[in-house]
Amino acid sequence: MPRFATREWPVRLETPGYVELVLSLVIVWGFADTLSTVVAMTATGSAAAEINPWIRTLLTHEPLLVIVLKGAVALYVGVVLVACRDVVETVPGWRLWFLSLIAAGTVVVIQNLAVVAATL
Repeated sequence: MPRFATREWPVRLETPGYVELVLSLVIVWGFADTLSTVVAMTATGSAAAEINPWIRTLLTHEPLLVIVLKGAVALYVGVVLVACRDVVETVPGWRLWFLSLIAAGTVVVIQNLAVVAATL
């Protein structure tokens, strides 16, 4: 039977820590989504493409309120998640849950940027 040599990989991947995942979530949903939403609305000149009716209404009346609302919600969620760390880490699959929310937020940001690219 042939003997297989173990191979060391030059790059080691570490799983992100809890605080890193919370920070990523806040950045993607609180900053990147907000910025890309406002840029997409500015590029199209209309809030009609916004799927969320609450955000569409805010964009129509006062786009600055979208920035305030989304930023406040993301900050609140981040603080609550950090405060509840001990509880969240006991839930099976908590890391996968975080990663899926970050991935979904990234898809939303890419869609918003695709709207901007389509208008150019």
